[in-house]
Amino acid sequence: LADSGRVEELVREASEIRSRKEKNLALLDQLAPWKSFPADMKTYAASKKVRYFTGLMVSQDVDKLKAHEDILEYQVFSEGGNQAVLVACEAEDAKQVQAVLKSLQWTDVVFPKLSGTPGAAMAALEEDNRKLAARQEELAAELKELGVCAEEIGRANDAAVIERDRARASQELARTAATFHLEGWVREDEVEKVKKAIASVTDACMVDVRDPDEDEVPPSVVKNGDFAQPFEAVTNLYSRPDPNGIDGTPYMAPFYVLLFGLMLSDTGYGIVLAIGCWLFTKFLKPTGMMGSLAKVIFWGGLSTIVWGVLIGTFFGLDFDVVFGTNNIFPLLVDPMEEPIGMLILCFGLGIVHLIAGVIIKMKMSFDRGDWQTAIFDNLSWILIIVGLIVFVALPALKIVGLVMLLAGVLMILLFKGREKKNVFSRTISGLGELYQVTSYLSDVLSYSRLFALGIATGVIASVFNDICSMLMGSPNIVMKILGIAVACALLVFLHLFNIFINTLGAFVHCARLQYVEFYGKFYEAGGKEFRPLGMKTKHVRLLEE
Repeated sequence: LADSGRVEELVREASEIRSRKEKNLALLDQLAPWKSFPADMKTYAASKKVRYFTGLMVSQDVDKLKAHEDILEYQVFSEGGNQAVLVACEAEDAKQVQAVLKSLQWTDVVFPKLSGTPGAAMAALEEDNRKLAARQEELAAELKELGVCAEEIGRANDAAVIERDRARASQELARTAATFHLEGWVREDEVEKVKKAIASVTDACMVDVRDPDEDEVPPSVVKNGDFAQPFEAVTNLYSRPDPNGIDGTPYMAPFYVLLFGLMLSDTGYGIVLAIGCWLFTKFLKPTGMMGSLAKVIFWGGLSTIVWGVLIGTFFGLDFDVVFGTNNIFPLLVDPMEEPIGMLILCFGLGIVHLIAGVIIKMKMSFDRGDWQTAIFDNLSWILIIVGLIVFVALPALKIVGLVMLLAGVLMILLFKGREKKNVFSRTISGLGELYQVTSYLSDVLSYSRLFALGIATGVIASVFNDICSMLMGSPNIVMKILGIAVACALLVFLHLFNIFINTLGAFVHCARLQYVEFYGKFYEAGGKEFRPLGMKTKHVRLLEE
């Protein structure tokens, strides 16, 4: 316990040091343009007859001050796009000078409350940061010595959290001298499990289970299989499903894997991601959000392996180069040689993605007994989109496409405002709904990000390969050996960096396509998390017998 108190004290001091260092760094950045300013920051403006203005000015506007030298003098203390400038004038000309400065790209600067010149203050701040860094090292060394108690402290922390949660739960109990009453939510598929758990403790109890009342909003609970379950973390980053809606995760997960792989589309990178995430999950056994995201990236890595063969590369190298084949790869389309074909592929997948969202909305409407919304508000758009594609892309079926297109348009015009009795009002509502075609067009164009990220990964990897190849090409044998050693280390670093930055981009942009384009068609958000009673630990893993 004494050690835990000392640890808390050291952690608090380390936090204070970090704050002081960050504050000092911010002050150093603020003073950097004024390093050559020769006067004391506190006393330079003490004159009653002279007014001083300090600020940053765009370099091209500094020369414009010469036109006003009859009322002001100025001095520049830095170079670059924004220059530190001191302007001085007589007190009676201050308002006129202020007007001049406002007409230019001028930003007022107020010196921090430090004494001495900016240069001297900067030197003092740098010295303070050196002392703070030295103290940080001392704290780190002492914390390392106390680290032998980390496991015991972690267990004690988990025990305290469990006791805290029990105390909070007990506050929700309605008690008498001999009984207590507890009311809460339980998953429908675990009702019998809860009853058996209670019966195993006492038979002097009554358990009543009922459906939620109309004015009660139950928490949102989802249950998915082994494949879709990790993708709940992606959905929860957006919002939990409304308890009266449906969980979009099992519908979103296959599309997420498909689009994620297309955004990376490098088989070598996919192998690294899949193996890395598998090893991370197997040996470190992460739980919660971290464990779910690792599995999401694992599936994305497998998808990337496949897409790499279809349209991409292997660590930035063409597969024909790797396997010594002749124009066999990529198997589907080469985005570098056929960018239009790649765009068509991306837009095609996007259209399938959007239509799937509309179909899910139709299913929800049918399940609720609202067939009119399913047919007139959703099927109509499927007819319009598919009919338009058939009409434009398949000349042999142009009549079929036109019929589908007109059928969808008429359904919207005649039935969008079906709650209105006036036919003219219905038609106006339908015309307003048809304007949503621009929204669908915008959604389809959003899938061009698949093309952009997919081609960027391979191109950047290829550039890294070319740079390292140049390092290996020296005619001098010594320089060649040195170049090979440097290039190998550089290749590993650069490709790992490329994997990291493009995986992050693929994760974010793929999630964006799910949240906006896909979920936007059917998903009802706003559910609150279901938090059942239990032992929530951070440092200790509890296993069920």
